[in-house]
Amino acid sequence: MVTVKWLEDKSFLAKNGKSKQLEDSFSFLQGMNFPIYCFGIQSLEEDTSFEGISCIIEEEQSILDAVLLSQWEDRMLKDCFKYDVTTSEIKVVTGKMKFLCQLNEGQITDHLLKSEGNTLLELDPFVFDCVKHQEELLFCLANSKKAKSELIPSASVPDSAVLVIINVTPIEYGHVYLVPCASNRLYRFLDARSTEIITRLAAEINNQSFRIFYNCYIPNCSGVYFEKTCAASHAISAWECGGYLLFRNRYQFDEVTEDAMVNRLSSFSLDDNNFEAVKQLCCSIASKFDV
Repeated sequence: MVTVKWLEDKSFLAKNGKSKQLEDSFSFLQGMNFPIYCFGIQSLEEDTSFEGISCIIEEEQSILDAVLLSQWEDRMLKDCFKYDVTTSEIKVVTGKMKFLCQLNEGQITDHLLKSEGNTLLELDPFVFDCVKHQEELLFCLANSKKAKSELIPSASVPDSAVLVIINVTPIEYGHVYLVPCASNRLYRFLDARSTEIITRLAAEINNQSFRIFYNCYIPNCSGVYFEKTCAASHAISAWECGGYLLFRNRYQFDEVTEDAMVNRLSSFSLDDNNFEAVKQLCCSIASKFDV
């Protein structure tokens, strides 16, 4: 088991060449104002929208949903994305599982950066460094002491906020990153506070098409975690775990079958005993959160 802790030792960061990377991850926010959506003080336990069905369909679009989609579309008009994901071809694979497959020839993972000699570059396992321009930040999420949630049109980014950032190589319409921000840094991992904010986002956005995946990539060379090596052609994404499969060439997309998809997913799946152990571990960790 690996325990992840806050890294505050500056000498450790300097020794490992990470201090500049940490500074660069937040530099685009300095001196800038962005829209802030502040959640009211009503606790999650008191919110009746969590009783029964998870999404209450209303005639009017929620403010939070309108803000996210309007900002995302604004960035699309400004050519902030590397391609138009709305033109990607999608089909349902024949069979009882009804897998969704998307042909997305423009989607290339930027995390696997390579230097000369095909040597994998080491990335800091804690810092989120996928933001290149300030236009990629749509708005911020934060808790407030007011009774009701509100949208502040322009303000500096508060500490302990969650940033809503576009994925410049999107997989779907409205695809964004939710990135915790604290102590002038953007992080790849979640704590109790950011988990609460993201949960409230899912509730208040009130869109039955909205999905949240936790998908944190850390290269093996970081030495921070250990995993069993599986016999597979490539790493699986959170999207694929949910039955939404991506293909980057026409031949594989046209020839895909349900059996092939089941075999692909099974190489990353747990048996019943191991899955039960993971559930117990998650519950044990969650019980220690002081939210």
